[in-house]
Amino acid sequence: MTFIPLDKNDYKKIMHSADSEINQNILMLCFLDFDFDPDLITKKLELEPLSTGQKGDEYFVGPQKNIAKFRECSHWDYEWKINSNDFISDLIGNFFNEIIIPRLGSIKEISLNCKTVRFIVVQYYYIGHNPGYGFEKEWINILADINAEIDMDIYCLCEDK
Repeated sequence: MTFIPLDKNDYKKIMHSADSEINQNILMLCFLDFDFDPDLITKKLELEPLSTGQKGDEYFVGPQKNIAKFRECSHWDYEWKINSNDFISDLIGNFFNEIIIPRLGSIKEISLNCKTVRFIVVQYYYIGHNPGYGFEKEWINILADINAEIDMDIYCLCEDK
């Protein structure tokens, strides 16, 4: 089997992206491995999750969604998806100010009943060669207070010119 690297136009088609000159940023707050209905988190935080599931639920994967699997743990995932060339630290600050800080008491309460809380940053970085990431001390303290892990995925996809 021969593998051929994707060029920028092929990548745009696969990602359904007309303009890859704008960074794609994803920020998520996830609660994992808990023993209650994920809808309780939705009601408590008054946020519409990207996805939820309970341990033991059946779900399907694969190109035709025809392979059955069973969830190993319950989960509740909230996502912000932002196409912007703003500094990622500014977007993280907005997420904290608009999503986490106003709900901090409820998030702390929920985190006490979850094995894992995760803050996720994913960036498809098209502009420049070295994205900079900085976390304010306040954000680190908040994440520590809710016992959250940090997961960062950075995809530097700019082309050399």
